[in-house]
Amino acid sequence: MFGSTILDVAAGIIFGFLAISLFTSAAVEAINSVLNARVKNLRTGIMALVNDPNFAGLAKQLYAHALISPLGPGAANPMKNAPAYIDKTQFAEAMLDITGLSAATPDAAAQAPAVQAAADLKARMATLSAETGNIDPQIKQLLQGMVTRCGGDINHLRNDLANWFDNGMDRLSGKFKRRTQWMTFVIALVTAFVVNLDTIRVGTLLWEQPAIAEKLSHASIKSSSAPTTVDQAIATSEEAITVINTLTQDGLPVGWAPGHFLDIQDNPGHWEALWTAPPSIWYRSVLGWLITAVAALFGAPFWFDALQSIVRLKGAGPSPGEKANNSAASS
Repeated sequence: MFGSTILDVAAGIIFGFLAISLFTSAAVEAINSVLNARVKNLRTGIMALVNDPNFAGLAKQLYAHALISPLGPGAANPMKNAPAYIDKTQFAEAMLDITGLSAATPDAAAQAPAVQAAADLKARMATLSAETGNIDPQIKQLLQGMVTRCGGDINHLRNDLANWFDNGMDRLSGKFKRRTQWMTFVIALVTAFVVNLDTIRVGTLLWEQPAIAEKLSHASIKSSSAPTTVDQAIATSEEAITVINTLTQDGLPVGWAPGHFLDIQDNPGHWEALWTAPPSIWYRSVLGWLITAVAALFGAPFWFDALQSIVRLKGAGPSPGEKANNSAASS
């Protein structure tokens, strides 16, 4: 049987994790937006995908195409108003237009799609390098294989190009996600250190003082999803800061003691500077900050759902609406 104190302690710790996750996700999104990280990451991925490391051939032509960059000025400045996301179908259409393969089959396909259309596509491939400007041999080989396999079916060719792009972007998004996770961890660790959100200390105090844990269990946070724009990031970070202030006012051990910034108390009334204290004193704080930083990697939605589950366990169970949406915690 769950004890109320155990649930209150868990709720208090999770509440701290949720606050730090909200602030961290907002900071990461703000940094990515200011640095145009997604735009630059996508361009790097496109350049690697089409083997154009200098952005002077096929990649540049793709970015000059209106389907890829509908708000850009075209060939004059392909990277102006460059997109952060590209739909795979639009990429495939742009590739067909740039290589001229989209115009190789209309008349022939109406008469003999399986024979003449295939011949037209293969003939078009023969002049591909001269017209597109030093296309990479590996990409040309890829296109030749797709043309051969499609048997003159332009829709088949379009789907193959779209799937090729989609697979490449999956690997690119994985790389971007790993970099974002490292950024999240570093920001969360720095934030945990600055506000002194030590998970071990928080859990210990909540266990020793159930009244504080009970008070925190009634607190709430509105946002549960990660921000996707700068405005959302600002709003989310402001909410997270407000929550951290609320935690402090409610008695949660967040922040450094007045007059003892970067000091650790090893015994009642005795303080040691963090950088001069022996490891036997500061190792618990460092471990607590690391736990907080790792918890932030799970994201605000995870901790929001976990907090709701704890609240439901303490209360009367899920509401009828939650039952209908299958969002209730299993019992």
